[in-house]
Amino acid sequence: MSKKILIVEEALLDQKAHWYSYIYTISEAAAKKGWEVDVACNINADSNVKESYSSFPLFDYSVYLDNERDKLPGEKYYSFILHSLRSIRVVWPFLKKRPVYDEIFVPTVLVQHLLAWLIIMLFHPKKPKRLTLFFVTNPGVWKKETQKSGIPISSYLVKYLITLFKNLVKKNSVKLAVETRLAKEEFESLTNIRFHLFPHPVQFDNYPFKVQHSNELLFSCFGFARHEKGSDLLKTAIEKFLTERSLHIAKFIIQWTDSFKMPDGSVCSPGNLLTGNSRVSLITTPLNNDEYQSLLKSSDCMVLPYRNSSYYARVSRVAIEAACYGIPMIYTKGGWLEEMVTEYGAGIGIKDESVEQIFEAINNMALNIIEYKESAAKKLLHARQYFSPVNFIEQLVE
Repeated sequence: MSKKILIVEEALLDQKAHWYSYIYTISEAAAKKGWEVDVACNINADSNVKESYSSFPLFDYSVYLDNERDKLPGEKYYSFILHSLRSIRVVWPFLKKRPVYDEIFVPTVLVQHLLAWLIIMLFHPKKPKRLTLFFVTNPGVWKKETQKSGIPISSYLVKYLITLFKNLVKKNSVKLAVETRLAKEEFESLTNIRFHLFPHPVQFDNYPFKVQHSNELLFSCFGFARHEKGSDLLKTAIEKFLTERSLHIAKFIIQWTDSFKMPDGSVCSPGNLLTGNSRVSLITTPLNNDEYQSLLKSSDCMVLPYRNSSYYARVSRVAIEAACYGIPMIYTKGGWLEEMVTEYGAGIGIKDESVEQIFEAINNMALNIIEYKESAAKKLLHARQYFSPVNFIEQLVE
């Protein structure tokens, strides 16, 4: 039976961030099942967004996009109320004009959204048959000293607001979901309410995987360069590699569209050695899907030195895509990346924030590339099955 689904993402603006491809993947999979999919997005959404979906530009505020906006005095202390009121102002009349949705899916929920959806699910005359709130951030904070996470006092506001959904969750009119086991455990420990574990859906074609040797090995790092992704660590490791392994067959391709600020206020850029070296290709503009897929398939290894302070309980779409194409990875140990590669991929784990281990892993990967590719190939179908858009849709509407 056909279902009518609404995906609500106030930050969906253009193709630069992850929202566009993520939502497109979900909406396309649902459409193939014959379900109708609407997308509520930002009022400033560009033509690509408007043409790609049955889109409704609603939101003039976004938690993720409003960092540069002038805030009201003390707004951070009551933003969970203010932002919810702003959301209700546009969502409430929109739902009144639409048929009742079978499912509303909110992909990137933060504390600022919770009161709005609670009020809608309790009082709106045309509330959906079910609402799925999807949390991409987790309540814990990584402690570098212990290499473990802890729940800070600030998370107790999240706890209180989520517990207000308890009866709605029991009736299955609200589903709470996350993407990683660690996030699920943290939320359930904090709230004593069940959270569902969803896959992060990615698209892949039937590109024939072959374990083959090449005179050149391409080490890739895609996605915007950031401190949290360890781009500064990778830069230093590659500089060391280019200096000390001058006759090596390894080449590097790095997406570095903009310089970024380090915690000490300094600016990190690719630097002269990477910019002027024939063994390094820098991607300085956003990639469209065809360009990205072509580069992905030509990669021999994906290098992901993400910092656990940001990524221990957070997924990497690039890592999932690498697993689905049988590409071995160099990854940070201690969090989701290690769990994912152990279950669905292959590669070399490195210590958190270790330039020396990134350097050694690149060398070891190059020397044993066939072995790692063969290991990745054995888990390729397992990865594709779990992270398929079909699997995501089935879990969403079950």
